[in-house]
Amino acid sequence: MKYQNLDYMETVKLLAERAGIEMPTDSSNYAYETGQNGKKHRITLADKKKVYEMNREAARFFYRQLFTPEGKRCLQYLIDVRGLKAATIKRYGMGYAPDSWSALKTYMMGLGYTEQELEYAHLISRSQNNTKKTFDFYVNRAMFPFIDLRGNILGFGGRTLGDDKRKYINPMDSAFYDKNKFLFSLNIAKNEAVKTGKFILCEGNLDVVSLTQAGFENAIASCGTALTEGQVKLLNTYASEIVICYDADEAGRKATRKAIDIIRGCGFKASVLTVRGAKDPDEFLKKYGAAAFGNLLEKAETALDYILRIESERFDMTSQRGRFDFKDAAVPILAGIDKKTEYEYYARKVADSVEVSFTAIDEEVNAFKSGKRRREQRREDQSVRNFTYLRGMISPDISQHTGEFNAEEMIVTYLYLNPDKCSYLSQILPPDKFLTEFNRRVYEFLLNRISGGFDHSLSSMPDSFSVDEVGRITAMIVRRQEEGLTDEVANECIEKLNSYKPKRDLGSLNDDEIRAFMNEQKKT
Repeated sequence: MKYQNLDYMETVKLLAERAGIEMPTDSSNYAYETGQNGKKHRITLADKKKVYEMNREAARFFYRQLFTPEGKRCLQYLIDVRGLKAATIKRYGMGYAPDSWSALKTYMMGLGYTEQELEYAHLISRSQNNTKKTFDFYVNRAMFPFIDLRGNILGFGGRTLGDDKRKYINPMDSAFYDKNKFLFSLNIAKNEAVKTGKFILCEGNLDVVSLTQAGFENAIASCGTALTEGQVKLLNTYASEIVICYDADEAGRKATRKAIDIIRGCGFKASVLTVRGAKDPDEFLKKYGAAAFGNLLEKAETALDYILRIESERFDMTSQRGRFDFKDAAVPILAGIDKKTEYEYYARKVADSVEVSFTAIDEEVNAFKSGKRRREQRREDQSVRNFTYLRGMISPDISQHTGEFNAEEMIVTYLYLNPDKCSYLSQILPPDKFLTEFNRRVYEFLLNRISGGFDHSLSSMPDSFSVDEVGRITAMIVRRQEEGLTDEVANECIEKLNSYKPKRDLGSLNDDEIRAFMNEQKKT
């Protein structure tokens, strides 16, 4: 774990793969993929290893193509246009996909792989017309292997060298590659991030490669998708801060604002590095060099400094009207700051910039918060009247329904341990038969994951449940499993839940009684 900077589960997976040992079935090692026939196929460790082997052979093929007469154009693009060194190209395993619809397929089949295997690995595609012929997925592109923390090649990103309108194409989501949980160059960046305590988040693969070559090895990028919570959660083992370094255009600004919300929401410190005089980090490095970028990195703005600055640039701050318009835009931002010292600092900063007192800004922020609470109260009142809120939130007092509560926990545990019963349970026991909101959430999660062919183990739950909730689910499964769960016990629990009839007629309650009932449920 220390040598590779991996977390516990990643280390176990790495050692299991090296030893050729199957991971336990309740781990995330198994996945399911839907084939062209519509049937779901279980993906095992052997299947994954086969795909990784094919990808590694494909990577070797693409790399060698750089040094062929046809690949010379791609090599010149990488070296002369992008300014990459031969050592950098080799380190990232970059390559060239020939301007041919069958070059890779022919090479791979010569190694003994079948068309079906190559299609399964998404290295070739099959036409949708009557011929159903297969052809190379990547054609006339500069290639970037996508490597995970264990050194496996999950797929490839390809940048066009021709007139293809699709500038980049990335791997299709599969049991082997999930764009929402992959970050380009994390396998390289994690070690430097541990030392510096931060990552540099870029938009493009080549920005990352250029920064790494310039000595900033903690650079990463999302591929084929905007930043996601799943990607950010991969980083919490290595660093506490993420420096956003997106393009300086309007699209880059919008992406930065969204990334800030995600990063801060995941508990990271967010800061923003704005490249001036260049459209992206790659161009900045070419114009001004690594030292200048290092100075920018040291002066990266905090997320709130960046947000307030961008807001101020929308208005004419030399006029009273412009300053007041900026103040109106800043008040909701200030209202979202939880830490008192941080709030006072930025509130005073806004007050100074619009030439009013801190007290005046503070009063407006408090008025905004009060108005927001009133608006939320009105929405809640409306929800009470139309019962939409009640449908999702009402859970009876467990002390009055211990039998049903126990039956719910038994069913949840039974489904967790017997995924083959998913279809049966989904037909005979719909989620709305659960009385408690939490158990219903867990039951729905398991039904959706299992029926969709996805991992439903405890390790897959952090994206849908809090740490405390996962602990609660774990304790439930351990406790109920020890009590003994047979098909007969499960059927008795199903009967108990299906036969339950509520004793309170919610339709007869007035608004005040409904509101009081809702408050009771929130406390429980």
